[in-house]
Amino acid sequence: MIIAQISDMHIQPDRRLLKGKFDTAGNLETCITQLNALKPDLVLATGDLVNRGEREAYALLRELLAPLQAPVYLMPGNHDDRALMREFFPEHEYLFTGHERMNHVIACDGLQIIMLDSIIAGNDEGTIGAAQLAWLDTQLAAAPQQPAIIALHHPPFATGARFINNFFCADGPELGRLVARYPNVLRVISGHLHRNIQVNFAHAIGSVCPSTAVTFGLAIAPRTPFFYSNEPPGYHLHLWQPDKPVITHTVLLPPSSHINDV
Repeated sequence: MIIAQISDMHIQPDRRLLKGKFDTAGNLETCITQLNALKPDLVLATGDLVNRGEREAYALLRELLAPLQAPVYLMPGNHDDRALMREFFPEHEYLFTGHERMNHVIACDGLQIIMLDSIIAGNDEGTIGAAQLAWLDTQLAAAPQQPAIIALHHPPFATGARFINNFFCADGPELGRLVARYPNVLRVISGHLHRNIQVNFAHAIGSVCPSTAVTFGLAIAPRTPFFYSNEPPGYHLHLWQPDKPVITHTVLLPPSSHINDV
């Protein structure tokens, strides 16, 4: 089973360039062309689908996603608006959970993918919240032998990125303690930091997916300022087979107009 993860698309109305430089709509089109050739079983879009939570941006996002042949599951990021996501994607029943958070379980071929909603409206920082952690505990306890992948927008683990202080999931340690109790959790996957990052998280592997829009600069040395990198954007492909480790490939988008005079 191939799970494609795309993240941080930051689509803007009228195909405007992000920061006047980055062709986020064109990059997503290129990404979808690649995915249609690779034929993943499903696509997870782990948040920051648009750049400002604007109606016109979601209308364009819907248009851009239409050619995607695999089923896509949308998750909110700190730049997203839950109400507009529900308005523009009414056929995505998993978005309508009966409460504010958009948490959901995808059950497929012996694997469960558990989607968590980590956003705090109007805040860059994220949190899962006690109620959602309890819900996650219930889901994992109900099938303790079934392999699971947990997906959310904000990384719930330290990444070494030093460029900003409020880019993480505040209750990540609580999630780590919960994951430690369930050896069936194989991966905890996230976005938000616009880089390919891998870490140990409890007994599992935690990962950050690159952005399809733009790559953040490598800021791990002390006092390194934030900057946009000229590294190509990309996405992840997670290969899952029963009784085997999850294998993750990073796929980079080809050189194009995605960056203009950084």
